[in-house]
Formats: sequence, C-alpha cells, structure tokens
Amino acid sequence: MREGGTIEAERSVVMRSRVEGKNSIIELVPEGTYVTEGQVVCRLESGELEEEVLEQEIRVDKALSVHAQARENHAIQGKLNLEALTGGKTKLELAQRAYEAYRNGQLPLERKKLESGLTVSREELKRALTEFEASQRLFDRQIIPKTQLEADELGHKKAVERVGLAEKNLAHFNAFTSNDELQKLLSAFEVATIAHTRVTQQCNSEMAQVQDLIETATKNLALEQEQFNKLKQMLKDCTIESRASGLIVYARRRGWDKEEPIKLGRRVYERERLLLIPDLSSMVVQFNIHESSVKRVAKGQPVSITIDALPGERFVGRVQRVALVPSSKSSWMNPDLKVYEADVVLDHVVDGARPGMHAQVDILVADYQAVLQIPVQCVFQGGARSFVYLESGSGVELREIGVGVNNQSAVEVVSGLVEGDRVHLSVPEGAPPVPGPEPRPFLRAADVAAENGG
Repeated sequence: MREGGTIEAERSVVMRSRVEGKNSIIELVPEGTYVTEGQVVCRLESGELEEEVLEQEIRVDKALSVHAQARENHAIQGKLNLEALTGGKTKLELAQRAYEAYRNGQLPLERKKLESGLTVSREELKRALTEFEASQRLFDRQIIPKTQLEADELGHKKAVERVGLAEKNLAHFNAFTSNDELQKLLSAFEVATIAHTRVTQQCNSEMAQVQDLIETATKNLALEQEQFNKLKQMLKDCTIESRASGLIVYARRRGWDKEEPIKLGRRVYERERLLLIPDLSSMVVQFNIHESSVKRVAKGQPVSITIDALPGERFVGRVQRVALVPSSKSSWMNPDLKVYEADVVLDHVVDGARPGMHAQVDILVADYQAVLQIPVQCVFQGGARSFVYLESGSGVELREIGVGVNNQSAVEVVSGLVEGDRVHLSVPEGAPPVPGPEPRPFLRAADVAAENGG
C-alpha cells in the first residue's frame, strides 16, 4: 500500500498571535532562516493599539483622580462625623448630667430649704403666740401699755402669715415647680438622646456612601489599570520574538481548496499559529488513508519511506498513529470523501529532510506471490463490475474482469485476463462504452417475502 504525505517535525516550538482581534503582519523573517532565541521574527501592525494605549492611559489617570478624590472625601467625612458625634455626645452627657443633678441634688436641696423655712416659721409662730399671750396677761394687769400688746399681736399675725406662705411655697414646689423642672430636664435629655441617635445614623449613612464611592473608584481603577496593562502587553506582543534557536517554518492556514502559509500583509487572528521552529531530530510523515484501506494499517507496522527531495534513498519508519475518526479537513471540501489521518515516524535522523517536503510511504499490508496485475488506469468501473479494453486480433474488445486487492498503482486480476494480454490505459477511439450499473426492478411483495425466506 502506497500513500503520499508531507514531512513534519514531531515536536515544534510554536509562536502564535497573542493580540486580540485581527492584525496584519508588517514584518516577517524569510522562511528557512536560522534564528536565535530572542530574535525578532515577526511584527504585527500596532497603530490602532498605540492609540488605544494612549486613550486607556487617560482613563487610568481619570480613575486615579476619582479614586484620590474619593479618599479625600472619605477623610473629610470622617472628620465631620467625629465633630458631629462629639458634639452630639457632649450635648447628651450635659442633658443627662443636668437631669440627674437636679433630680438628685438641686431638687432635694430646694425641698429641704422650703421644709426648713416652714419649720422655722412654725417655731417663730409659737414664739410669737407665746409673747402675744404673755402680753395679753400683762396688759390685763395693766403692767404694759396697750401699744406693747398691739405690737405683740401684730407680730403674731405676721408669724401666722409666714407659716401660711411657707406651707404654700412647699406645696407649690412639690406639686408644680419640681415636677415641671424634672419634666423639662428629662425632655431635654430625651431630645439629646434622639439627636445623638440621629447624628450617629446620619454619620454612618454618609460614611457608608463615601465608602461605597471609594470601593467603586477602587474597582474602576483596578479595571482601567488591568485594561491598560492588557493593552500594553498586546502592544508588546505585536513584536514576536523567537522562543528557541532553529529554522523558521511558516504555519499553514487552510483555505478553500488548499493550505496556504502565512505571508506579509496577511491579517491573522488571536491564538493563530504563525511560525514554527521544528525539532529536526524527530521527523514524521503525515498522510491520509482512504476508508477502504484504514483497517489494513495499524500502529507499529514497519514502513518504507522515500522523499522526493532525496531521490535514490529509502528510509525506514513505523506507523505511530492512525486516527479513530475521519479527518474533518477533507470532509468539509468533499463530504463523500472519508480519509483518516496517520503519522509515520522515521527511525533515525535524515540529513536534508525538512518540514513540508513530500514523501511516499509504502506499507506492507499483505504479501502476494505470482499475482497477475495491471495498472489501475486500465480498469473502468460499471457499477460494481470492472472492465478493461483488451487489444485482440479483431480490434478492441470490452471485457469484464474479476479484481482482487489493489494499491495506488496496480490492481490484482483474478479472472478475465491471462499473462501476455494487452490492455489499453485509456478508452480507445471508437471503442464500445462501459455499461452502467444494472437497474434492479421493483420487487413485488411476494418476491420480497421469498427473498426473506417467508
């Protein structure tokens, strides 16, 4: 079995485009150039990226400014909150102290004063009454004049009035003044408590708002910085350096009907392979096997290889891989064609072999002795039947033959020909045409039953 294929390196250092979207190649080293690691091998168009980097740098500066302003606002709000909370706390403490000072200090003290004043007034009333009664007795004995009696009587009346006034003042204080003052101070304390709670809530709300602004500005700055770094990296990636030393090989891109290598001016996509540096110490031949022959090829089979660029030499290898499913590369161009990709690895290094060279792979799938064979060009198909144009004494004869195994060059003839027969490689002029497939008539139901054993 013989198949044609292409030599490729089993291992290669691959250089890809890392720039998002599509970019054109503006510089490219010639294919086959020997380069050293770190050498510039390709440049992609970077004009638009340079503009994007400048625009993104402006966005980063704006984001930095917004972030700095947000932090400044946060610091200012912190000071305002401290001022408001300190003022509110001070007012609350003063209101509480005023309430407690009056309730526990001033209130009992004033009550004590009024009670003491009432007690003194009552004692003075007793003394005035005693003096008045004594003056009455002395006046009755005509010991003192009437004016003295009248003076003591007036003193008694004044003492009675003072007692009444003291009693009223104490009663009024207990009933109204103390309660009103307590209520007033308690209300002031409650108002200060509410105000302190409100100020605390307001400070927390305002601080949360400025904190949210900081977090938003921080996230936005991080995103803008990340995009800036990404664009700078893509701008840097527009210059592609070799990742190893070796020969440069252009990557191939599949077109409508063939694979084309990259070239100067071509637009390439992100992650697309651009250049390869193959490892020439391990080479493989990549080829396709038609579905009719894939079962005859297995991993490990020995093969014989010839390379078109190295005529007269034959190399040894072995089948390394046979794909389990048909190749998608051929099916999209010809859905009816089913081929399987396969790799053959060369057993040793071949001097002069380069990736992309064409090679022929001969795989021994069977060994036949003394087989009658003719070139594949001589066989013409008529449906499932095979025919040849035989040269006879009376002219050209169309003869049906039986065929066996075949390869790309020859077909085994099992019947219809003998050694020495002469057959044409093409349809001779005036020869009869190859019959088409035999039509099969529609079967009746009874015939179908008969065929099925029914």
